[in-house]
Amino acid sequence: MGGTGVLLYSYGWRFSTETRMFQKIGAIYIKTNVRDAAITINGKPYKDASGILQSGTLISNLLPKTYRVEITKDGYHTYRKTLTVKPSQVEELLNVQLIPKTPESAFVAPTKGTRFIDATRSADKMILQDAATGIYYLYDKANASSTLNLSLAAANAQRGLKIKKVMFVPFKPTQFIIEDATGLKLFDSEKKTVEVLLKGSLATWGMQDSTIVGVELVGTGARPRTQKAFTLNLIFKSKALLDELNARMATTTVITALSTTGSGSMAFSDTAYALSLFDPKTKTIRRVSSNVTSFTFSPDGKKLAFVEATGEAGVLFIEDFNGDIRKKAGELIPITLPQEKPVQTVRWHRDSYHLLIEWTGELAITELDDRKPLNTFPLISGFTDYRYIAENDFVYFIDNKGIHTIRIER
Repeated sequence: MGGTGVLLYSYGWRFSTETRMFQKIGAIYIKTNVRDAAITINGKPYKDASGILQSGTLISNLLPKTYRVEITKDGYHTYRKTLTVKPSQVEELLNVQLIPKTPESAFVAPTKGTRFIDATRSADKMILQDAATGIYYLYDKANASSTLNLSLAAANAQRGLKIKKVMFVPFKPTQFIIEDATGLKLFDSEKKTVEVLLKGSLATWGMQDSTIVGVELVGTGARPRTQKAFTLNLIFKSKALLDELNARMATTTVITALSTTGSGSMAFSDTAYALSLFDPKTKTIRRVSSNVTSFTFSPDGKKLAFVEATGEAGVLFIEDFNGDIRKKAGELIPITLPQEKPVQTVRWHRDSYHLLIEWTGELAITELDDRKPLNTFPLISGFTDYRYIAENDFVYFIDNKGIHTIRIER
């Protein structure tokens, strides 16, 4: 009997006092964003083994059953997860992000704006708008004590130019793409010149790297007859129609927002607030939700997050996902938050795994995981608007005193 037990042990079998049977063991692998975190599993402590030579902690010899995992560190919120270990399998927590209980905050500058409109990659320059007056302002970190009236500067460069929408030219922050009543223009704040990029009426437009992606309305009257999705390369000043998308959209669809990824996937909402996804590989359009208020692609372009009119949030997997959780392309999971307040906006963290969730005057960070519980931690409150900058992992926010920052990770 003893020899049999040794043999079973060597092949990964253990005797369970709960089931009174030999069972094949499993394991849990944990990877955190901070070192020297305290790990407990069903109340038993385990040492964090991550370091220079090892990025995570493998806890092996676990019998198949449900385990309660807690990860703690002084000054941080406690991370909790319930995992079910299966025979010969490893349950993974690859993206554990411990969040400081009191994130470091810094005052940046006073500002006349109340809304963030756009920012450069490093947030050295920002476009803000005063919601009460509609005036756009340019904040420059190099000259933080002075704020440029961008609306006035554009009107001085071209008489009568009134900004409807404005964004930075990504590769030249002294230039701006401006939409006015006649189309798109390129405003150079140094040369004080305005160049016409596109004439016509636009339903929506945005930036994808150095390219404008938008929808042009063609026709006359309150409801133009046709619409054309297009791209406009800012380097070569060349326009191209998105023929495959245009050919598959219903003629009755009037797009109100459009976003795309580097791989060619496109999401759009229409006047009925429905959200659809165009797959360039299959050349098909899928209806994702019937009533949304906003949506955004993850930085890796493999997931689409959205907020429904009910205040609920969800994520659609565009490609197979094999991480902490495993999902097939086309699967959709709800972001089941612990509070009852309706979600206003969702934005992705730079790791494409965590999400920033906004309620009225409150901002929290949560994870992409349908295993319970969903770890959601508060970041800031009492602000009028915010902007997450992936380049340095900072959150910029505006309150009645001006612009402030917090860093999500220490």
